[in-house]
Parts: sequence; structure tokens; C-alpha cells
Amino acid sequence: MRTFSLLVAALVATGTTPILSHAADEVYDLRGPAPKEKQIFISKSVLKIEDADTTMKIMGQNIAMKLDLVVTSEEEATVLAVDGRNVTKCKIKIITERADVTANFMGEKLEQTEPTALEKETIISERDGKKWKHTLLDTKPTDKQKKELNNRLGIENDDDLYPAEKVPVGHTWTVDATALNKLLGNSFTDVKGKVKQKFTKVEEYNNEKVAVITSEAKITAKMKEDGEPTVDVEMDMKITTWKSLTTGVAVKEEFTGKIKMAGTVKMDDIDVEMTLAGPIRGSASTKLK
Repeated sequence: MRTFSLLVAALVATGTTPILSHAADEVYDLRGPAPKEKQIFISKSVLKIEDADTTMKIMGQNIAMKLDLVVTSEEEATVLAVDGRNVTKCKIKIITERADVTANFMGEKLEQTEPTALEKETIISERDGKKWKHTLLDTKPTDKQKKELNNRLGIENDDDLYPAEKVPVGHTWTVDATALNKLLGNSFTDVKGKVKQKFTKVEEYNNEKVAVITSEAKITAKMKEDGEPTVDVEMDMKITTWKSLTTGVAVKEEFTGKIKMAGTVKMDDIDVEMTLAGPIRGSASTKLK
């Protein structure tokens, strides 16, 4: 089930308070300020796929089942160096990164919890051009950890998702789905599609003013299995983002939608042909420490 743990990508959360009043012609910077050295971000996320129709072909035998998946992640990221609006070096302490899988097969319930090879580790990441290079703090990575490190990103900004100019409430725009790389995380390549977005309102959340942005996305992508893009993915999602107008941090995000997957995965070093289709939802929160 290594593939499922790599799905870490998504996000959501709690309630909000009433809409703030604002002048009709007031405009807002949705990108926010550039990152600064020594900033520390605490991020938590949960991803759920529930009651998904799943088939696996193992050694010529087709197995059908219902699958539930819960992926949880918590990490502390420290900015060590910046260049303009881009973080060029960071330290990421992975507190939790694991998948809980429940499969219902022929009346039996099979449960498994699988942490990633990097759970509890601290990673030093440096940007080398457009790519990241990663090392573990004070330890040498195992072969399995090396593969997971090669698939990771560092701290990425989300500028491509938002207009460069200040915009009023009600503004709409469309971006290429590649701008979702930060949301989709380390697992996906060859992301294609469009994201339609709208700046719907301004609210107060946890004592700060936030912009609420709603998005609709239909995308296709490849998902990596042991570093290779072997699984085709289709997702149809509705996303809501609460973005701080002071810090530019997406303090809360949530999405719901549908996912389809088809491809080859590894199970105990055996190639398994797999298909999966079902509802997906997730939540995440990020705060400055």
C-alpha cells in the first residue's frame, strides 16, 4: 500500500465567523508577502478516501474489495534561506506521516497502518535550480528513505494560484493545473487541466482577516510508485481556501471530490495491477509558530 501513503496532498477544518464589511472598490493582495528567514510553519493535513470500489490483479487473479484510506501528516518547516519570493533552503521535521487502510474483502475487514520511511525524521532541503536536494539531519538515509527523499519538494510558494495584482471581492480567474503542485504534494507528475477560482469574501478567522477563495478543478496526473510514474489519476475537486491577508499563509483549506486511479503498484515486491474509484475529501491547516 506504499502508493496510498504517497497521496498526501490535501486539506481542511473548522468554522468561521461572519463576513467583514468592505468597500465595493477595495482591492486585496492574495499572494501576500515574501517568506522570511527563520519563519516556522506548523502544518497538519488529513486525506480520506471512503468506500472506494477497488480491484487488484495479483498473479492472474482478480480481487474486488471496498477500500477506506486515511492519510495523516503533521510537520514543522523552518525557512533557512530565501531568494526573493522563493525559499531556497529549509528544515522540515516530519512529526507524523502515515496511512491507515481498511479493506473489506469477502466479508472480512483487513486493517493496516503504514508510516512512511521518513516519519520522525528531520530533512534539510536545498533548492538546486528548479529541483530540490534533500539530506537527513545527523543520519544516513536507508535505500527506502532515499527513494522517498527523491520524490519530495521543499517549501514552495503558491503564487501561480493567485493574481499578481490586487483584486476586489468577486474577482474570478483561471490557472493551469500545474499551479496545484503545492496542494498535490510530492506524489504527482505530469499534472494537466484547469482550475477555475473565485475570491468570494473576506472573513475573520482566528482573529485575523482572511480571503476566502473557492476553486473547481478537473485534472489528470501520474502518481509515482517507488519514484516512477506508474499510476494514472483523474480527480474532480471543489476546494475552499482561507488565506491570511496579513501573512499570505493558507491557514485552512478543504476539498471534496472524486478520484479514479489505474496502474501498477508494488505489494511485497510483486507488481499488482490496480484500479480504484470513489469519493475523496481532505483538510489542512497551517500556522506560523
